[in-house]
Amino acid sequence: MQPEVLQSILLQDLDEARLYGLEMDNYTCVDYELYSSITTPEDSSIITSESYFHTMLPSDHISKLPYVDDSGVVLPMENISQHVEGIEDISGTSLDDVLRWWATSEEMDSMCTDVSMENEGVRGGPSVKSNDTPVMSPSMNLTMVLPMEVEGQTSLGSLLKAYGEAMEMGQRELANAIVGCLNEKASPLGGTMERVAFNLFHSGNQIDYIKQESTKNYKSAFKAFYECFPYGRFPHFAANSAILETIMNDSRKVHIIDFDMGEGVQWPPMLEAIGKLKREIKLTSIRTNYAQSYSFEETKNRLSDYANRCGLKLEVQDVGIEDLVWEIVRSHGHDFLAFNCMVGLPHMGRRRNRSEVMEFVRAAKNLLLTNKGILTFGDGEDWENTNVSRGFGSFFDDYLKHYHALCESMERSFPENLTEARLAMETLFVGPYVSSLSWYQKWQNDRGDYGFKEDIGLMGWRLSKESLMEAKEMVNERQSAYSIRLVGQNNNEMVLQWRGTPLVRVSAWK
Repeated sequence: MQPEVLQSILLQDLDEARLYGLEMDNYTCVDYELYSSITTPEDSSIITSESYFHTMLPSDHISKLPYVDDSGVVLPMENISQHVEGIEDISGTSLDDVLRWWATSEEMDSMCTDVSMENEGVRGGPSVKSNDTPVMSPSMNLTMVLPMEVEGQTSLGSLLKAYGEAMEMGQRELANAIVGCLNEKASPLGGTMERVAFNLFHSGNQIDYIKQESTKNYKSAFKAFYECFPYGRFPHFAANSAILETIMNDSRKVHIIDFDMGEGVQWPPMLEAIGKLKREIKLTSIRTNYAQSYSFEETKNRLSDYANRCGLKLEVQDVGIEDLVWEIVRSHGHDFLAFNCMVGLPHMGRRRNRSEVMEFVRAAKNLLLTNKGILTFGDGEDWENTNVSRGFGSFFDDYLKHYHALCESMERSFPENLTEARLAMETLFVGPYVSSLSWYQKWQNDRGDYGFKEDIGLMGWRLSKESLMEAKEMVNERQSAYSIRLVGQNNNEMVLQWRGTPLVRVSAWK
């Protein structure tokens, strides 16, 4: 299939989804009833996202998109047809259709079925926790240890489990042989596990081809992905709600310190709410050595323009952590400090270095010991609960289950006739996190690191029942396979799940 054909298909498909619904001027990213209750009913208003999205992500943004390096078998360009056959259109038109579909759909998950992962056959695959695959020894060959006579997805699940065990035992040749078998079964247009496997092991021309066609419509894809799925809206809402609930009455200025501001989509609702509280606000983005995929100046200008419309004079800056600490020490504790750290959320399309995250958390902890404020932490990879302290096989299974659930939730919440649009969004916002090489490197780097919960030195801040109920309504919990629950110290953690598998966690600390 020629690139121009694939490009025209995605545009058509993403527009078609818009036919199902998006009048963006009437759509709100976040339910503001909780925010409004903190201010006054007569002053409350629903904020649309269109005015902010309209100016974000210029066309040259796509040339700066980061992708995690993949590993696996590099197949020649002429073999790409076996994986992209059937993709008739990857286009901005089809993304627009996604947005129209979403706006007119009153029940986003009405198409979700009650079929379990274990019983869904080739379409979704078996649980990766199965213990049917025997442990391999160096002397075993591939045909001895894998039930190759089993067809379809069951065989794929066994292959994936065998790969994790082979890597754990250092059997690279066996692992490479398994990858060869996996590449024969994986497909970007297949069932859930087939798509996860495709992203895990395919590299080079095939995956790059799909990425290139998808990034041509990045702005529409970003907008559709953020609006249609709760993976970004939920943690942003939960964190913003916690911050607003803890602002002291005597705090003249609210100083938000954001670890990874990105495109700034979390903050327009907060600016509106702070404007109603008649407080000053300052927004600081942490400057790091990480190669950013966005322009800070462009994000700063968009947020400043939005703040002006809310009647706020917003100060936006980017500083290093050391400079930030010195600046706050000199302020003598007059500002309310809101430290916000979001990592691994799919729409961010990037994974941050754990040491940088922990440096930010430690700085927040030390400053909150002597200043009024809060730390909110959003985790899109179940960071704190992955078995990094155990073998790679267990770590691999945990990540496989997580991303299977993520891709399945996208598939089950989406019309079947918009497959190409979903493919584009999976490629842009899930693919960067799904890489066999990066998973192995992450496991090696993070072993023995249990995160910040064990010794953070701060108390968990109880998240309110009001925000819990709002979040449940956001994901349409009663009529979908999504669920939200409170866990953790003093119920300070809110978890978004898909069929019991955690997708995103948000915790609050004081």
